[in-house]
Amino acid sequence: MRQRAVQTTRLDRTLAALADPTRRRLLDRVGQRAVRAGDLGRGLPMSRPAVSKHLRILREAGLLEAVPQGREMRYRLAPRPTSLAEVRQYVERVSRAWDRALEAFKAFAEEDA
Repeated sequence: MRQRAVQTTRLDRTLAALADPTRRRLLDRVGQRAVRAGDLGRGLPMSRPAVSKHLRILREAGLLEAVPQGREMRYRLAPRPTSLAEVRQYVERVSRAWDRALEAFKAFAEEDA
């Protein structure tokens, strides 16, 4: 049986990137200034290649930018991450659907009371 290739969207990549606690910690460490990869990974229980892989995933999701400074690469938060706007829109859409469902359930439950 052949499997169909699943096309991942920017929203999928962003949600997958944010789902990992290590990547969220790396985003927290970047803050407002560009930081070297070695400094970002300091104190984390993982190898440098593992940190690099996490940073690549964050870049591909549009959450981080790699900025060359001399011989080093520094990472900073993407200035306008359109991927986060998509996440916000998705969460708002799902929240509205849940609100409607809960209101309908409340009305149904109160009818029987």
